[in-house]
Amino acid sequence: MSQHLRAVYEHGVFRPLEPVWLHEHQEVTLVLETADAAGGAGEEKPIWEVAADLVRDIPDNALSTVPTDGAAQHDHYLYGAKKRDR
Repeated sequence: MSQHLRAVYEHGVFRPLEPVWLHEHQEVTLVLETADAAGGAGEEKPIWEVAADLVRDIPDNALSTVPTDGAAQHDHYLYGAKKRDR
């Protein structure tokens, strides 16, 4: 399972800024990204790098199941409407 959450580092401990759904003493792996590394002030990434960052952790087999007509047929995929003729 994967969760993205924001935290503050205080007195040697990471304090989550939102609820975390974990069992007591459950081991986790932290991937740290500071505000500066996340595109903070003074740093702008090209849109293709932002998109690559967003899909970086999605398994290839999951990406291969995404429909290629998602933009044209969004009502079908979001609401179950009948597919439109092209």
